[in-house]
Formats: sequence, C-alpha cells, structure tokens
Amino acid sequence: MLIKPIETKKRFSKLPEIIRTFLPHRMRRQVKELFVASILVNFALAMVQIFEPIYLYQIGYPLIKIAIFYLMVYGLFFFLIPIGAKFSNKYGYENGMFLGSALYVVFYISLFFIPSYPVLFYVATLIYALQKAFYWTGFHADFAHNSANKEEGREISSINVSNAIMFILGPIIGGLIITYFGFAVLFLVVSILFLISNVPMLLTKEKFDSREYKYSYIFNIFRKENLKGLLACIGYGEELVVLVIWPIFMSVMLVSYSKIGVLVGVATGITLLTTLYIGRMCDRRDKRKILKFGSIIYSLTWLIRIFSRTILPIFLADTTSRISKSVIDVPIRALFYKKAKDGKKKNDNSIMENVVNYEAGLIVGKVLACLFIIGAIYIFSLQDADGFTVSFVFASLASLLYMLYR
Repeated sequence: MLIKPIETKKRFSKLPEIIRTFLPHRMRRQVKELFVASILVNFALAMVQIFEPIYLYQIGYPLIKIAIFYLMVYGLFFFLIPIGAKFSNKYGYENGMFLGSALYVVFYISLFFIPSYPVLFYVATLIYALQKAFYWTGFHADFAHNSANKEEGREISSINVSNAIMFILGPIIGGLIITYFGFAVLFLVVSILFLISNVPMLLTKEKFDSREYKYSYIFNIFRKENLKGLLACIGYGEELVVLVIWPIFMSVMLVSYSKIGVLVGVATGITLLTTLYIGRMCDRRDKRKILKFGSIIYSLTWLIRIFSRTILPIFLADTTSRISKSVIDVPIRALFYKKAKDGKKKNDNSIMENVVNYEAGLIVGKVLACLFIIGAIYIFSLQDADGFTVSFVFASLASLLYMLYR
C-alpha cells in the first residue's frame, strides 16, 4: 500500500520565495526518516572517511598495499551485493540498512587492531564489503521506492546539502579528535553514531512486500543493452582516488590532521549552495546536458591537483572539484532513481535490479581504478609521489565517462 506524499509546502511558507523554489514540497514520511538517518550516517562518515586511508598509511602500509586493500573490498563487494539485495528484498530495506550500520562498527574495531593483529588487514576487507552490500542496497532501494515523482532532483540535492553540512563539520571534528585523543576515540564516536542512525527508521513500521531476488541478476550489467550504462558508471572509479589517494596526498603535503579537516570542511561549505541550485536545474532542464558540462569541468580539476603542493592550491583544487562533482552527481542520481521508479510499474523486482546494476557499475569502476594504480606502481616501480600523479590522471580520464550515463 502506497502512502500519499506529505505536503511540506506549508512548512516552507515563511521562507522567501527564491529559497522555496529550491526545496521539495511533496516529501514522503519514509523519505524524511531516511533523510535524518542519512544525516547521522554521513556525519559519522564525514568524521572518519577521509582519515581511513591516512590511518593505514600512518601505520606503515605503502600506497600499493592500500590500493590492494580497497581492491579486495570492492572485489568482494561485487560478489556479495546480490546477498545484500536478497536480504533487503526479503526482510525490508530498512533492515538491510540496520545490518549494514552494525557492520560499520565491526569494521572500525577490526581496523583499529590491525597493528596488533596484521591478519585483520584482510578480515577488515570482508567486513567492509559486507557492510556496503547490506547498507547501500537498502538505502538506494528505499529512496527510489519512496521519493516523489518529478522532485527527484530537489530531493537529491536537499539530502546532498544536508549531508554537505555534516561534511563541513565532520572532517574538522574528526581531525581535532585524532589530534588530541587519537584514532581509538574517533572510531568509538563514529561507531556510536552509526548505531544511533537507525533510531529515526524505527519510529514507524516499514510497509514492505517480500520479493525474491536472484543472485544471477548482478551479471545483467554485462548484457549488450546495459553496456553503455556500465561504461558510464565506470567513471566512478575516480571516487576511489577521491576517497583513498587524495586524502593520503593531502596528509603528505599538509601533515596536520586538523588542517586537512578544516580544508575539507570549508571546501564542502562553499559547495553547499551550488548543490541546491543544481537540484532545481535538474528538475527544469535537460539533465544530460548538465551532466556533460559537469564531466568536462570535473575532469580538468583532476589535472589541476597534480600541481597542487601547498595549502592554498590544494584548497582551491578541492573546492572546485567538489562543486563540479555536484554538477555530475545530482543529475546522475536523479536519472537513476527515475529509471528505478519507472521500472517499478512493470516488475516488482525492478527497483532492486536497477540498484544492483548501478552499484555493480560503480564497483567495476573502482576495481579498475585499483588495478590501474597497482599495475602502474608495480610495472614502473613508482614511488608514492609518482603514484599520486598516475592516480590523478586516471581519475581525470574516468570522469569523462560520466557523460555517457542514460
């Protein structure tokens, strides 16, 4: 049974008209709960995510070994994501998210004890892959199922902006916690936040019809009709460089954890208003034209990073790249959620099939990014400094693939 969208226009009636045009007005109760849960999860991620690879680098793992760590994570993720999809389809999207958030806690415990028990380096990859498989299939399916028609762009940009606020504060707080208390306290704080994020979704019972999901569906991304979409999603290989290589690069150049946190926080803040504007544009204009423009600009920002060596150039590169990535992310996700919702009319499984196809494409892109970085460093015996340059060039080329998304 579908729940009618809750009209939120009255809540915004006191805001200036120019602001109200950027906001969604027909947001469902489930989406509101998802927004709150997402804000808490992203606040935790904002505090810790940028410091994960830095932590591995600090305890002695070189760039190539860290790339192997994430290659294992995403390689396992590819084969585990159908299990997460089957679970969410059978027991509910919110239950999938709950299990995924609990696995976050286990992951950070294992990550912290790697120096004492090196075998956890490999165990952590499995836990991280399971976390992704359960949490993100549930999250994307829940949003696609409940988002309002013709407002996907504004709902996506609104959740992005809400999360962006968390990513302003999170890195600053995370950097300060590490500086004064160490990684152990940071991992503890974010683990608590991950668990608390489930509270909003427990307030109302999820209305859900159990559905079957076949493991073999994941291989549909390699069908001829899906290859163009797969190629576009391979562009997300650049996100591996954003999340892993770029933070390590900043830690080498800037050294201070607190400086890194402040830089990322301020850069995210500047991006915030731009993201709202992009969301409104995506609801009113051709999303694919916006996507093409963003892909070209974003590709160029990666080449700028190669020459960034001090705090001001690094700050400018990070800020411009975040703005241009918003120009990519909002239209792609709007197109993706619309496709999933449209398919729902034909097939009860179509939402999860689209979610898995989308995530599988991202995984393939990130696996290829890891293989490229590992191969380049190994074949040419590159030091970490040259490894950074190779990674940024790969990310620049991969970013151009986003414009192929349909």
